[in-house]
Amino acid sequence: MSQVDVVLLQFAMGTFALAMRYCSRPLLSCCRRCGLCFHGWLCCICNREPAQSTSTSIGDFYLWFSTYGAVRWYWFHLAIQLGFISREFQVISAVGTWPFEVKLSFCAICLTYLVVLLEVYNFSSVRSKDVVTKITVDGLLDMILLPVNIGLFGHLCVRKLSLQGQHHSVQVISTIAESSEIWEAWALWSVLGLFVTVVDVESQEDAERRSFVKPFRNLSLQGVRTWVFIIMAISVTRLATTFLEHSAPSLCFWVSKSCMSCTKLYEDHIHLAAAAVNFILCSFALAFVFTFEHTFDEYLRRIGPFWKFWGVKGVVSVTYFQWLVLSYGPFHFEQKRIYLLHCLLTTVEMPILAVIHSCCAYPFGKPWLEYLLKLQQKDMEEAEAEASDRRMTVFWRDPEDTISMGKVDSMLCCFYLLFWIAGCIGAHSFVVFVLPVNEMVQRPPMFNVSCTKEGDIWQYVENNHQLHYRLKDDTLEKHRLPNVGGAWLHLCDRTELDCEPGFQGSPILRCSPSGTYDHRGFCRRTRCGQPKEEVGHARLHSSGQTRWTSDMEITYECQRGFTGQIQGICGKDGVWRFEGECKEVICPSPPVVPRAKPLLEPHELEYRTWQAGTSLHYQCEEPFTGSITATCEDDGTFLLSGRCLRQCNAPPKMPNSVAIYENQLAIKGFFEGLRVTYQCSPGYGGTLIATCREDGNFSVEGGCKLRCGGLESFLEKQFGVFWKDDLSTNQSGTLDFTGTGEADLVPLRCSMGLAGQPLAVCHEGGWRLLGDPCQLFRTSSGCRCKRQWKLCQGLLQNNCKLWHGCHDRDGSSWCEVESSSCGQTSWDYCVGQSAQEDPEERQGVDDIHKQER
Repeated sequence: MSQVDVVLLQFAMGTFALAMRYCSRPLLSCCRRCGLCFHGWLCCICNREPAQSTSTSIGDFYLWFSTYGAVRWYWFHLAIQLGFISREFQVISAVGTWPFEVKLSFCAICLTYLVVLLEVYNFSSVRSKDVVTKITVDGLLDMILLPVNIGLFGHLCVRKLSLQGQHHSVQVISTIAESSEIWEAWALWSVLGLFVTVVDVESQEDAERRSFVKPFRNLSLQGVRTWVFIIMAISVTRLATTFLEHSAPSLCFWVSKSCMSCTKLYEDHIHLAAAAVNFILCSFALAFVFTFEHTFDEYLRRIGPFWKFWGVKGVVSVTYFQWLVLSYGPFHFEQKRIYLLHCLLTTVEMPILAVIHSCCAYPFGKPWLEYLLKLQQKDMEEAEAEASDRRMTVFWRDPEDTISMGKVDSMLCCFYLLFWIAGCIGAHSFVVFVLPVNEMVQRPPMFNVSCTKEGDIWQYVENNHQLHYRLKDDTLEKHRLPNVGGAWLHLCDRTELDCEPGFQGSPILRCSPSGTYDHRGFCRRTRCGQPKEEVGHARLHSSGQTRWTSDMEITYECQRGFTGQIQGICGKDGVWRFEGECKEVICPSPPVVPRAKPLLEPHELEYRTWQAGTSLHYQCEEPFTGSITATCEDDGTFLLSGRCLRQCNAPPKMPNSVAIYENQLAIKGFFEGLRVTYQCSPGYGGTLIATCREDGNFSVEGGCKLRCGGLESFLEKQFGVFWKDDLSTNQSGTLDFTGTGEADLVPLRCSMGLAGQPLAVCHEGGWRLLGDPCQLFRTSSGCRCKRQWKLCQGLLQNNCKLWHGCHDRDGSSWCEVESSSCGQTSWDYCVGQSAQEDPEERQGVDDIHKQER
């Protein structure tokens, strides 16, 4: 369905309601008169009233139904609006989600509807007195119905953006939102008409100002009327372009003779000028009404013109101001977000506007209404005395009529209630019938202009055989028209084509805006691609050729181990064909390998043929390990790879030393001839080497002698049994300055949260400590950092991490200080950077803290 069908139907029903408003009175009068004529056996086209004797029960029914049974335009309009609101409920429920903004918008439009319904009910109770009262109340209802009219458009935009934003463009949403300006302009026109009526009557006794009132009245009415017609033309144009975008997408292509959509044409050529004209005329219209109200304030004071004017003008001003704030304020929202907030605010403001109308602008039962009705009656009596008398005869409810008023009152409530319920159900059914609930079901375009001058796509391809085009398999299916044979392209549409056999290319056929076909791309004769570098154990003989066409030949040279020749021929279909072959070279029997035996039975070795590339695996005999493979090479001989070696166990553990070798070596194993070097422990010196022998054992040479003693024993004596809590040794970082194999210098590492760089030095047979000892980090104020502290962030302080000592963050180092080291200071800047836990350990600490909390 079209994206603006809801708006179009709403305006259509609004127009129909206005037609009922202005045409129902003559129609009902004719129906009543003809009904009485028919009962009195008179001709329905007669122009005389029936005799009094014909007023029977059937005549009473005609009189009663023509008086009370007519469909009032405002009730019809409210019933249709209720149908739209109930459909919105079904659409949102079908989607299956109610976002907050949709809930708020829907509640606002429902509340607006209830307030407006109550106000309309109050004014409808006095409307049926006579034709003057009808005209007066109808003008007031234009303003009273304004909030529900605007609120429905706002809610529609909110729902589309919140639930189906990906299916609707900004242009569509703006079209829907700005269409509500028609109701604003119509209400402003009605307000000015109300002011003009009051001023016309009150100024009749003032001859001096009467000469000024008439021209200024005409100027004001003309200014507002011009804005109403212009805004209607602009809105209708925007709705039409959006509707045509879906229903007849190629129509604008045909009219403009360009591939610009209707929306694009409007945005490029009309939108800016229309917006400027609308802004200027809106400003003039508001100025006219404002000036008229202030100029004739002494005439209008008794009807309270202030709230009546601002009840309409406020809608224009507030919505325009909030649009400016959202678009050009400091929020930096994206375009769809701006429209969502703007429409949501507009919808939420409508209940407030309805309450203002009910309590301030048009309060029912106040003296202003009685005063206004008297003025209207006086104006009608003076201007159209006879016409007014005739209309009053038709619509006046005479207490002495042939229908009993008691009977009318008892029947009227039931009739109106049933009539209203039936009308609401009918309105909902009608709206849902015209606009199905599932908006995502897209109907095909109602009208499209296609390229027909040169036939369909198949006919164009057949008539232009020199292009060597061919239809793809899915072309007919993709471009088929309902109830029409062939494949047709719409204006500015395109399709991909294939080439005939023997040709290659990627042609595209396009339907131009003028209705003629326009092709892009060519089908050229097929060329063979780059030939394979290897074919059947042969390699391409380089000739420097870069372009290959049909019937060209190339030569392949057989690889080593093969003999023969292969020829490549480029076929007419663009595929290479190859002739000839390269035969393999056969190797003799496999060789005999010491320490190993082949993994084949003797009779298989004798009768098997060994082609180039085949291999024979040998198994090493006990106690040797390894693998040997004999591979038949291209020159007809076997090539041996691998060895059978004796494997030793892991190197023996030697006192006061550690074997140095890679983990990968331990995985592969220690084989004969492998030498492993030992590193003496701190405090010991010397050279120690273990060699794997053929008997599977290691022979050890050298040893590590005592020089300074064990380092860990020294550290335990220096710092106590728990010395490992403050520092640790770094065996891989030991240094040997004397060349004796002894660790002369061992760097020590402080634990997390401590600062310092201590060293252990072996000197004159004993260990000594050098460097900076391990201690707490110092701060800029002379305090000491805690060795371990916790930092919590976030609004609820629930994102906690565990840190150690001095922590560098964002280029500054700081920490939590010891409470006993520095007065009242809890945090301070520090110097240095302490080691921290890795992420996995830190995550474990965080989980522990969370469990504790």
